[in-house]
Order: sequence, then C-alpha cells, then structure tokens
Amino acid sequence: MANITDPLIRAIQGSDPQNLMEYITRQKIYDSRYWKEECFGLAAVDVLEKAAKIQTIGGLPSKFLCLTLKLLQLQPDAEDIIESFIQQDDFKYVRALGALYLRMTGRPDDIYSELEPLYRDFRKLRCRRYQDWTLLYMDEFIHQLLTETQVLGITLPRLPARATLQEAGYMDDGPRPTALREVLEDAGGPLEFLKQKAFQQNSQAALDLYEKRQGITTKDKKKKDKETTSTSTKRDEPDDKPTTKSSDDERQDDKKRKHSSKRKKEEGEVNDDDEKSSKKKKKKKDRSYGSLVKDSRKKSKSKSSEADDIPAPAAPPPDENSEEYWNEQRAKLGLKALK
Repeated sequence: MANITDPLIRAIQGSDPQNLMEYITRQKIYDSRYWKEECFGLAAVDVLEKAAKIQTIGGLPSKFLCLTLKLLQLQPDAEDIIESFIQQDDFKYVRALGALYLRMTGRPDDIYSELEPLYRDFRKLRCRRYQDWTLLYMDEFIHQLLTETQVLGITLPRLPARATLQEAGYMDDGPRPTALREVLEDAGGPLEFLKQKAFQQNSQAALDLYEKRQGITTKDKKKKDKETTSTSTKRDEPDDKPTTKSSDDERQDDKKRKHSSKRKKEEGEVNDDDEKSSKKKKKKKDRSYGSLVKDSRKKSKSKSSEADDIPAPAAPPPDENSEEYWNEQRAKLGLKALK
C-alpha cells in the first residue's frame, strides 16, 4: 500500500498529487529498488535526511525523482518546504528537490517570490540524462523551472507570466529582486549594461541577449559579418604594385625600342639584325607567359596537317540490281558481259 496516496490529502488541480508525474514515470519509480527499500514508510523529516545524501539529479528512475514522488505522496506544508529545503544553504541537492516540488505544487506568486532569489546560487549539480552525464548550475536549473514546461522528463504545470500576476495584483510592480540592481542603475539600465558586457568585455552571452533585445535577426548578423569580412580583406590585400624592378625595366626598354623602330622605318634605316632581335624577344615573351598566350599560326598549321592526313572517302559499292555489278561478277567467272 506504499504506492497509494492518503485519501485525506488535499487534491491538486482536482486530482491525486502523484498524477503530476506521468504514469510511465511513476510505474518505473514503483518498480525501482530504491523506492521499495528506502522509501517505504517515510515522513517529511525522513525525506530531508535521504535528500541530504543525494549526489545527482535527473535520470529515470533516480533517487532524486523517487524522493520527489514521495513528497507528492506525503504533501508537506509549503512553509516547511520553504524553510527546510529551499532557504537552507548547506545541501544543494536538498534545495533543488524543494524547488522542484514547490514548482509542481505551489502557487504562482510563491513560486516567483521563493525561486527568483536562487538565481544567486552558482553551485554545480550533477545531472544524469538518458545517455550521458552533464553539469548543470543551480541558477540554470531555477531558470528552467521558471521558463520551461518540461524539466528532467517531468511535465510541469502551467505557470502564468510575471507581468500578468502584477497586472492582476498578486505581486508587486517592478522587476524581480536581483543583486545587480545597483550595478544596473550605475550603468544606466539593463541595455547599457549588456552593451558594456558585450562590446567592452567581449561576452558572447551578453552579445546574444543584447541582439535579442534589439530585435536583430540572424540575417542581419550575416550581412554585418559579410561587410566586416569584405572590409578586412580589402585592407589586407596588397596594392597592385610590381613585385620586381626587372619587369618595369623590360617594359620601358620595349617601349623605347618600339619608338626607335618606328623612326627607323620612317627613315628607311631598318636593318635585318634589328628585326631578328625583335622576333627573338617576342618569342621569349611568349615563352615567359606560358599557356596564357596561344599562337594562332600553330593552330592553323595543326589544322591543315590534320586535314591532309585524313584519307579520302571510299567510293560506294555498285548496286546489286545494276548491270555493272553483274558484269563484274560474270567477268570473275570468265563469262561474257550482258548486252
């Protein structure tokens, strides 16, 4: 009978408090060895002692989830959970257990008022997942409880937004209490503080949050990255200056020789030696450029040589119905031709 809830316990959301966990999760916990050996006949104080020995959260079935289901079955007072589990600073897994139970069964205003101060807790928690182990900080775990609908494989009840509770009068107006209030006021506001963290201290998380607050999408980020890369490449590119002085000297010498050859042609004083030297230099230039310069003469020569090598097409054989064909056949046999 250890799996049955006391009928005198107050219902939560119109049903048994154990129904806040999924049916499959509850059945796995009922079949686990830890539930059968350690969780039989426990009181709220005994659950506190058992939780002080826990070293992990998550996993299925785990000691953490077994004790969570036991608290749902016992349904202790919210004040006892807040004082004994949440507000103590010695055992971090006890605090995580109380925060999860309060998130599942507490009132929305109590959830915000009691869990938001835990953002200052930065202790590490060992988290067991389905396939591997991870490290989870306490403030991350509290943020998941306040913002997400499913934590550690458990679907949490719906939590209204803080602004709706403030408009309805269940909570005081203003932002949530934080240890950074004085720092934010000195910086000039949350956006200015994020800007300082992002651009001066090069914090990637602050940069992402600042862009989300400003409404900058991923397309805008890509455009900015392209612009920055293009400007950096332009700066890094070298100017189109010659690498060596020999190329400039050769160009100037060629220009001078061209001018001199034009003058000699006009005067009729061009010699054969100058023409031969100019041809040799042109050949050297073509060789220096390699495959970039193609000689049209070579192409024409190769085409003509290929055309000469192609054999002439053979004459088609005579038709079998013609007289020529039969006369050839009769001549092979030594007969006379047809008339």
